[in-house]
Amino acid sequence: MNHTIVKTDTALKGEGVRAFITSLVIAVSNCALYSRGHEAFDEFTKKCFSLLQGILKDRLAIMVIDNELIVNNNPLREGIHISNLIARFKRKGISRIDILPGVTQNEIGQLIADIAETGKTMKSYSHIKTGTVDIQLSNETGSDVAQYGSFIDIEKIKGIFHSLIFKQLDIKDLEEVVLQFVAAFKKESNILKYLSLIRANSDYTYTHATNVAVLSVFQAESLGISQELLCEIGIAALLHDAGKIFISKDILGKNGKLDEKEFAEIKMHPLQGAWYLAKIPGLSRLAPIIAFEHHMKYDGSGYPEARLNGGKQHIFSQIVAVADFFDALRSTRPYRGGMDVKEIFILMKKGAGKDFNPFLADNFISLMHAVLTK
Repeated sequence: MNHTIVKTDTALKGEGVRAFITSLVIAVSNCALYSRGHEAFDEFTKKCFSLLQGILKDRLAIMVIDNELIVNNNPLREGIHISNLIARFKRKGISRIDILPGVTQNEIGQLIADIAETGKTMKSYSHIKTGTVDIQLSNETGSDVAQYGSFIDIEKIKGIFHSLIFKQLDIKDLEEVVLQFVAAFKKESNILKYLSLIRANSDYTYTHATNVAVLSVFQAESLGISQELLCEIGIAALLHDAGKIFISKDILGKNGKLDEKEFAEIKMHPLQGAWYLAKIPGLSRLAPIIAFEHHMKYDGSGYPEARLNGGKQHIFSQIVAVADFFDALRSTRPYRGGMDVKEIFILMKKGAGKDFNPFLADNFISLMHAVLTK
């Protein structure tokens, strides 16, 4: 009996990526032997360019995180060619190359030559960008239970919120931020290393948004949710507090307890955020839903009082609500200190079934316990 093995598109694309990387390294390694005008160099470039056409969709992001090569969010392990490319990245002082649609064969040839030439600084071209990954794991100690680090440049998140105000949101910027979360999780299981510390009161909105996105993607990944949906959840979580751009800075930065009128204004931000995000072309439909529902409770209480989905909080809104609660309580604020993680777990258990989906609360606590006991 004959058996036919049918490979999925993902598997075929994975093979195509590895073939391109292998071809690129071979071309770079042989570049020193031939001038750019030599027919052998031209053949190497043509082969790289041909393989690239089969895998290039939106962009090809080649990153080095620690000592691992990650291409479009998927780690490539083993093989002398991969080790060779990682070493060349390090010698050039870069950790990322992005190849964009529209790239020409000539640009690929120039990339090969730039990587190969000793001492030559890497350049960026119209369809090829080079630089560093915005991931920094620091050694500063943030509490007595875990080590905290700065996972992403908060200035980048500030820029995203600033673009929201001026209706110039770049969806690709959002996707890139979230894909960095997912890529880094493959390297480091201690999620607490990826939670940014609040360095200034004015940074709280941006830092909190980042942390909630990290914690939401962390939960979703543990539940086996597909990578495409992970990205959507991460983007929506990053924008869950978008409505706060409409709230007075005096209220957001107040050092004491809010009065009734001020709290009434704060309670408007889910509705304002949902209304605003719903009008942004190309943004996931999850974003306005989660913005609207992240202060709702599992039992139907919370705010706003209006309800979507027949009154039941969306499952992804429930995931973000758990992340939002945890990060808000662990963060130090001008009017109170940050709570110990174990104290937050106690409150979360008390709220299970009322404030939170009991399964999601238990799952989150189990995940965090596993991190803390490593």
